[in-house]
Amino acid sequence: MVTVMIMKAVILAGGFGTRLRPLSSTRPKPMIPVLGKPNLQYILEALQKVPEVDEVILSVHYMRGEIREFIEEKMADYPKEIRFVNDPMPLETGGALKNVEDYIGEDFLVIYGDVFTNFEYRELIKAHKENDGLITVAVTKVYDPERFGVLEMDGNGKVVHFEEKPKRPKSNLVDAGIYVVNKKVLDEIPRGKEIYFEREILPRFVERGEVYAHRMPKGTYWVDLGTPEDFFYAHQIALDEMAKENGYFHIAEGSDVPEDVEIQGPVYIDEGVKIGHGVKIKAYSYIGPNTIIEDRAYIKRSILIGSDIIRERAELKDTILGEGVVVGRDVIVKENAVIGDYAKIYDGLVIYGAKVLPWKKVEEYEAFIKIKLDPTKVRPGQYPDRCPLGLPECIYKKFRAIAGEKPPCDECIENQWLF
Repeated sequence: MVTVMIMKAVILAGGFGTRLRPLSSTRPKPMIPVLGKPNLQYILEALQKVPEVDEVILSVHYMRGEIREFIEEKMADYPKEIRFVNDPMPLETGGALKNVEDYIGEDFLVIYGDVFTNFEYRELIKAHKENDGLITVAVTKVYDPERFGVLEMDGNGKVVHFEEKPKRPKSNLVDAGIYVVNKKVLDEIPRGKEIYFEREILPRFVERGEVYAHRMPKGTYWVDLGTPEDFFYAHQIALDEMAKENGYFHIAEGSDVPEDVEIQGPVYIDEGVKIGHGVKIKAYSYIGPNTIIEDRAYIKRSILIGSDIIRERAELKDTILGEGVVVGRDVIVKENAVIGDYAKIYDGLVIYGAKVLPWKKVEEYEAFIKIKLDPTKVRPGQYPDRCPLGLPECIYKKFRAIAGEKPPCDECIENQWLF
C-alpha cells in the first residue's frame, strides 16, 4: 500500500509587485491575469489535482481584500479548504513563512504567487520524500540567470552552491520559487521580521548540505511575473499553448468580429468584445472581455486586459493596457508602453515606451518619452537633434521644448513614468 504524504500548500501572495507598476498599482501581484485568468487561479487549479495537498494557505498582505473577494466569488466551489493568513506588516518571503508556522505540518509546499508555470507539483513532493534534505527546490534553466537565484548541484541532486542575482552566474539553473520545506527550517526564522527566504535562509541550509534540487522536466514552461516584459512573455507562452490545441486564434462566444477584420494568430479575443470594420489584429495579441475596438484600428503584440475602448485608427504595438483604458483617435502607443487602469489618452497623441499611471488623463505632450540613452544624460539641452526612436520631427521638437521647461525628476527617469 502506497502512503500519500499529506501536507499544506502555502501560496505567498502578499508582495507589492513594485516592478509591475502601474499594473500592480490597482491589483495584487498574484491577481495579474494571463489570458484573462488571474495567475492565482492557475496555481489553485493545479493544486486541485495534487492529492497530497489537503489545504491551501494564502499568505496575504497588500490588497488582501481583492484576493479574498476573488476567492469568495470566483472560487466558491473549490474542493479544498482555503485559509487566509494576514501578515501584519510587510514580512518578505521568509517572514511570511514564519507567520504561517502554526498552520502547517512537518513538511509543506511553498509556491510564490507570481510564478506562472505548468509544472506538476507532485513531482517536487515525490523528490522531497526520496531525499534526506530539509528543503527541496524546483529549478529550471533560463537565458538570463543573473536576474534570479542561481545554483549548482552534484550528481545526487544536492545543492552545493547558491547565489541570489549574481553578476557572473556560474550556471543557468535557477530557483523557480517552488519548494517543499520541512518545518524545522522555520525554527531559524525570527517572528515578525522582514526576511527573504531566498537570500537569507536558503543559502544557510545550502552550506549545511540540507538542500536538494529537482529539475523541471523538458517542455515545462516557467515565468516569474515580475516585470511587464515577463507579463508579455507569459502571454506569448499561453498563446502558443492555445495555438497547439485550438488553432491560431480564439474568438469567444458573444464577441462581435466582422468578416473584414484581419487576424494573424496567435490571437485570443475574449467574450463580449466588439470590433469595428477594417481592424487589423496581429500575432501575440490578447483582447480582454468587453473591449470595444473601433474602425481601422491596428493592434500588434499587445495585451488589453479588458473593458478598454480603442478609438478609430489608433495603433497599439508592444503595449499593455490595463482595465478600462480609453485610447483616442489616431493615437500611437508603442515601444513597451504600459497604460494603467482607467487612464485616458486623448486624440492624436504618441506614447513611446512610457508608463502611464492609473486614472491619468494624457491631454498633451507633457510626457517623458523614454529615449534609449543613458538615463543620467536625459536632461534639458542634452537631447540629440534627431529622435533615436524615429518620432516625427514635429512631435520630437515639441517634446524637447516641454522637457526643457519641466525636466523629469530622477524617479521619473528611472521608471519612465508618464505623469
